[in-house]
Amino acid sequence: MSFQTELAKIKEKKFDSVYVLLGKERYLTKQFKKQLVASGMNEEEQSFNLMTFDMKQDLLDNVMIEAQTIPFFGDRKIIFIQEPYFLTGEKKKTDVEHNLNTLLEYLDEPSPSTILVFLAPYDKLDERKKIVKKLKKEAIMIDVSDMDNRLAQKYVADTIKAEGYEISKEAFEEFIYLTNANLSQMMNELDKLFLAATDSKKISKEMVHQLIPRTLEHSIFDLLKYVLSGQKDNALTLYKELLLQGEEPIKINAILVSQFRLLVQVKIMADRHYQQSNMIDVLKIHPYRIKLSLQEAKRFELKTLGAIFDYLVENDYKMKSGYMDANLLFELFLMKEFK
Repeated sequence: MSFQTELAKIKEKKFDSVYVLLGKERYLTKQFKKQLVASGMNEEEQSFNLMTFDMKQDLLDNVMIEAQTIPFFGDRKIIFIQEPYFLTGEKKKTDVEHNLNTLLEYLDEPSPSTILVFLAPYDKLDERKKIVKKLKKEAIMIDVSDMDNRLAQKYVADTIKAEGYEISKEAFEEFIYLTNANLSQMMNELDKLFLAATDSKKISKEMVHQLIPRTLEHSIFDLLKYVLSGQKDNALTLYKELLLQGEEPIKINAILVSQFRLLVQVKIMADRHYQQSNMIDVLKIHPYRIKLSLQEAKRFELKTLGAIFDYLVENDYKMKSGYMDANLLFELFLMKEFK
């Protein structure tokens, strides 16, 4: 079933007895849980009637006992079941023995005062299992799998608009970059921007730059761009800032090796007329990283990218072998001309 469709029904207090949330997108799972609890019971009732069980630690029999027990001072119970690994082909990593027959029997006649929610952070379930077949027949199956890059961005853009805010194209691109186009991360950071733009309702690139934290990988990608564009002063300044933050030259060099390896890979693929979707399939890397790397790689000859990559790999060896001071080696790299 559609996530949005089921969420809308829950907002109207139209509940089903059993749900299965299948997928790894934490934000969607969090939103579902939040709305279900908000619509299903008040704060006082939550102390008695809101429960969570972990199937790698708790017995399924105990869940079924709770599911069939009437709510205490409330209209309904909500029970979240985490890590139901027995719905997959995953090998058991726990000593807990589950009696699935009790669940099969419960699904024949679920308690009208209990909402059972299986939180299944998996790519797929084992369709051969009797319990999976039963759940697919009796429960509401909701897809909360990771959104692709395009859908995640659309979801965020729609949320910004729905909240009455505007964001410039440049600001949105910077926001996507700093959050790695990850839906959970994007939605977690939006509140900061909404607060900063409370009066104007307009989110600027400056706000994004000031409020959204940069990871080490983001800083080193900026360093990569300075190196490629020949901005030696900016590259050296950023490198010294990273040292002041406690980063080590050998670590910075290693991350640059990884980033230049990706540039070389996408450059070779682009020259061989690979589409971006094909690159994602082959490299198994987030689509937005592929997009950014492709934008940089297209501006340079493969020979240049390869030369920088080889230099960094040699630097890595020299740093690890103690051939020369690591800091000096990296500064020499930043000052070198590549053609």
